[in-house]
Amino acid sequence: MARILIIDDDDAVCGYLATLVTRLGHEAVQAATCAEGRAGMADPSIEVIIADIYLPDGPDLGEWVHQLKTNAAGRPLILITGEPSEELAAKARGGEITAFLTKPFELAFIKSLLAKATQSKT
Repeated sequence: MARILIIDDDDAVCGYLATLVTRLGHEAVQAATCAEGRAGMADPSIEVIIADIYLPDGPDLGEWVHQLKTNAAGRPLILITGEPSEELAAKARGGEITAFLTKPFELAFIKSLLAKATQSKT
């Protein structure tokens, strides 16, 4: 079982992902703001991070992506957004990003990503 941090201000998306994570046998930890997300990433028991990149209290896109990459500290990092763009794709590139999802996303794809991200934990 892995502890998975979900950072998203959309209650429906966060709840959906938390339910999925729990049904797959993992523990979901939810954060609705950048501040809560940074606090969650500081917890060493968090093993995977799923983060929305547009949050109301977030810094500019480049800074938030940089903070996510830095604070993930080698843990799998999955970025999600409902507003994809070429700028975003360029900023999200890098070895620190496990995957980049565009909302709405397919259940089977998320299950596959979580299986890969947690394979060394199960």
